[in-house]
Amino acid sequence: MMRVRVLLNLVLIAGLVWQSEAWFSWRSRFGSRRYRRTQPTSVCSSPRSGQGVMKTDCGYPYQEGETCAYTCRDAYRRTSGDASRTCSGGSWSGQPLVCEYTGCERPPYTEGSWRKGCWYPYENGENCTYTCRDGFSKVSGDSSITCKDGNWSGTPLTCEYTGCERPRFTRGSWSEECWWPYKNGENCTFTCREGHSRVSGNSTITCVDGSWSGTPLECRRTAGCDPPPRRYGAWGPSGCRWPYEEGETCTFQCRRGWEQQSGDTTTTCTGGQWTGAPLVCTRSSGGGSWWWGRGR
Repeated sequence: MMRVRVLLNLVLIAGLVWQSEAWFSWRSRFGSRRYRRTQPTSVCSSPRSGQGVMKTDCGYPYQEGETCAYTCRDAYRRTSGDASRTCSGGSWSGQPLVCEYTGCERPPYTEGSWRKGCWYPYENGENCTYTCRDGFSKVSGDSSITCKDGNWSGTPLTCEYTGCERPRFTRGSWSEECWWPYKNGENCTFTCREGHSRVSGNSTITCVDGSWSGTPLECRRTAGCDPPPRRYGAWGPSGCRWPYEEGETCTFQCRRGWEQQSGDTTTTCTGGQWTGAPLVCTRSSGGGSWWWGRGR
């Protein structure tokens, strides 16, 4: 009896699944047809608009008798064409509106200057204001120029860098609290990196009249190792990163198409030196071998 009930339940479930699949298939087939029938078709193709032309009062799909209005954008003027066009018999009446740019071209940026107060398109009577950036000073030109009859009055501002050049970094040091452009009076503070100690120079230097006072900090490694030389024909180092501290291990392996001839695949920083024999890889095709210090 139990087996009969199980079989009946399976038959019932199969019937429900079949009905649901049939329902979704019917809905997909006939529903999509219904959707297509309710969508209006466009009588006219999308009308093209030229540069500087703005279209209003119409939208796709374009039906019989629909009218589009056209105007010229700011800084443009009408030279030909019609301000309105109507969809009639599958085509647009009239001619496309043509607008001509009457404003000014984009004013140039000069190095070390900011420009503000104006945006494209640049209409007649529009002003652009220039100022020098931090660390720069005015050399020549005008702080304000005006668009008149398609041309700019005056000359854009020219600024000259009066700050300091980028301070010299030593290998074992890094700086903080200063960024380019380095203005007069700006301080840069240097500290030695981990595993390094001060040898000479100043921890703080100041930008004075375009030059740095003092000497950048010199640091020397007192613990750990220099970067391990690359092995020719090998990948690496992996499993380690700079600064290489005492006891740190780096791994090398021969590239595809190369095979290990001699040496070690790992090397460890011990007492400021890398242990182990340099890995030597040779081409599987019989190419010559290179030891790790001669190249990449």
